[in-house]
Amino acid sequence: GTFRRWTDPQTGSATAVVSITSITGSVTAVSVSPYTANRVFLGTSSGRVVRVDGANTIASGSAGTNLSTGLPGGTVSCINFGTTENNLISCQSNYGIQNVWVSTNGGTAWTAIDGNLPDMPVRWCMFYPGNNTKAIIATETGVWQTDLINGASTVWVAETGFPTVRTDMLKYRALDGTLAAATHGRG
Repeated sequence: GTFRRWTDPQTGSATAVVSITSITGSVTAVSVSPYTANRVFLGTSSGRVVRVDGANTIASGSAGTNLSTGLPGGTVSCINFGTTENNLISCQSNYGIQNVWVSTNGGTAWTAIDGNLPDMPVRWCMFYPGNNTKAIIATETGVWQTDLINGASTVWVAETGFPTVRTDMLKYRALDGTLAAATHGRG
């Protein structure tokens, strides 16, 4: 139910532990908003997505904003942003649940977009750069993508040029359009 805030990055020695009452379980995902200063989204092991405004100064014991209505309660492994902060994509790394979720209203409501995905953990998710209707995910069996986010009818395609290996993270470099994937095994 807490996060640690590094309060003095110049010296590296000052930190503060901040408790947020909306957080249940361990914090398992952290995303800093690229749109709103000092806004952080935290995912938890109990399936919560919590928005913390003023994360640089918020007092311990504050509530944060629980954005978890409709989510299945698995372990949140990633929260990412589309072209605005209203467009969110989140994933969970559990078996037996819907794992990939999108919101078009900043997390007030979520829609499952697992579609034809096998039952497997999803460890990272992101929209295509500049496009809120396409997504790429890192899964237990490699990288998958969809050309159309379409709720329960979303069609995911495994990336055939990528090995079938647990993939934990994706990062996009806009400078040259490179997408990097971090794997667990196979280098």
